[in-house]
Amino acid sequence: MTPEELKILKRIEDLLSVLVKISLSEKLRSVRVDKQQRFLYENTGRLPVKELSRKTGFSAGKISGVWQEWEDAGLLIKDGKQYRRVF
Repeated sequence: MTPEELKILKRIEDLLSVLVKISLSEKLRSVRVDKQQRFLYENTGRLPVKELSRKTGFSAGKISGVWQEWEDAGLLIKDGKQYRRVF
């Protein structure tokens, strides 16, 4: 890939990020308001479910449900058996 093509791809990535942030801003705002949900979102993909459960007080089932909700809303991407944050 040429440097010019890389530059164009980077620009496309930047523009897509802006569009996604705009479309997800309301949902992200609601996650940030609740301390437990904010901790869960910030540590999704970083800490195991058992640790997230202990630190948030959420059951593993509750965490799974929240993750599914966030995936449906576009905040998370399922990568195999794991979830990862979009931002």
